[in-house]
Amino acid sequence: MTRLLPILALQALAALPRLALAAEQDPPNHANSTVPYTTPSTPKYNYAEVIHKSLLFYHSQRSGALGPNRRLAWRGDSCLNCIGTYGEDLTGGYYEAANTMKWGLPLAWTITQLAWNVYAFPDGFKAVNELDEALEGVKWGTDYLVNCIANKDQFVGQLGVSAVGKTDVDFGYFGPPEEYDMWVPLGLKHSDGIAYINSSNPSSEILGEAAASMAATSLIFTEKNKTYSDNLLQHSIDLYTRATTYQGSYMKSTHPNLQTAKEWYPSSIYTDELAWAAAWLYAATKDEKYRTAADGFIAKSADHNNEYSWDEKLPGVYTLLFTLTKNDTYKAGAEAFFKDYWPGGNIKQTAKGLAFLGSWGSLGYASATGFLMMNYAKTVGYHEAAANHSVSFSAQQLNYILGDCGRSWVVGFGESSPVRPYHKSSYNSFIDYPMRGKDNGAQGEDFLNSKTVNRFILYGALEGGPAWDDTFKDDRSSYEYTDKSCYPT
Repeated sequence: MTRLLPILALQALAALPRLALAAEQDPPNHANSTVPYTTPSTPKYNYAEVIHKSLLFYHSQRSGALGPNRRLAWRGDSCLNCIGTYGEDLTGGYYEAANTMKWGLPLAWTITQLAWNVYAFPDGFKAVNELDEALEGVKWGTDYLVNCIANKDQFVGQLGVSAVGKTDVDFGYFGPPEEYDMWVPLGLKHSDGIAYINSSNPSSEILGEAAASMAATSLIFTEKNKTYSDNLLQHSIDLYTRATTYQGSYMKSTHPNLQTAKEWYPSSIYTDELAWAAAWLYAATKDEKYRTAADGFIAKSADHNNEYSWDEKLPGVYTLLFTLTKNDTYKAGAEAFFKDYWPGGNIKQTAKGLAFLGSWGSLGYASATGFLMMNYAKTVGYHEAAANHSVSFSAQQLNYILGDCGRSWVVGFGESSPVRPYHKSSYNSFIDYPMRGKDNGAQGEDFLNSKTVNRFILYGALEGGPAWDDTFKDDRSSYEYTDKSCYPT
């Protein structure tokens, strides 16, 4: 079980499609089984290998000067000219999905999730000798987020230009990040797409999630680097104060660089991010004022306890606070979410057992929920029936991902793993770029429609998932199934 826990945690990063409103088909005849999945008594798969490769995936997404810890020959330094208006160093962090955008909300949520993985299950990472690697990966993200704090009023909420009107810019570039400035459509650099969050252009979602990520990370660095931990905690408090003082959503922003964020990452509400940030600050400080504040924001988010994602945090808030307090109110909130997934619940399953919420990112929804359930089960004690349901569900979803459905959904792992993920730099790397200098339209046609396998293996990437009938098209043009995000691993 020790090795099962951290990989479930890592798989939680898959949560959710970029387009929440994508057209989808529900499974027509497969209700949630009333019979629990039988968890194998011994591991079915090499979970240590999956953890290793999942962490390796983040190296494929890194921005900036990679330094001596560069682990992939096909990735090099990039975004070295990414400097903010106020001189802030924006070279680091992680690129999102197949592209080179740094979207504030999902990027910060990725870091929060990674930090929670380590916070909840450190012994699992130690058991497979990956704790230092996980910590270094989290720090790569929080270092960038700290640099996004330009001054007491300005925070970088986005870096990059995804599109100008109907012209794709970042989305229309199909080469490697290392050569972005040379070939990008319209010649627009990453720094041309900076969007600052401030008192007159608020985003409680972005600031709240950044605060949560820093508070969570401060917890896992307390022993390893106390000074770093203390600095992160203070930044978290400051950002939380800004987020609550100047409340508002980027969905109402008129900033030109945030308009595509509203399309690709539409935020439903922001009070759940404020509850989330307050919950993590309570975890880091044990100050009851943050728990009280979290309760207030929970009440304002009560209708949003049906999804756990970069957008919807309430199930995570309930679960985190329950693990910290064992309070029955938080337990009930978490269980209200879980019951739809437990045997006989309302969430439909595919014929082979995947909890299926939609055709875009179906594996992510399931694995994110599994991660929360493992935290819950650990807290209530594995002897309870509800804990058994949680462990059973989590194991079922994980084993589906790793091969129980007849294929692996993790690139570079197991049987029949994907070979054509929708990922640009593993197809067109700076060390193997056959169409270098060609028209971007022609490059896009080749990327989408060529049957050539990606030239480099994107180890550890989790595919979006199958259709409702468990089928899968290993094809870059079917990006609703083959796309992956920085939060799906």
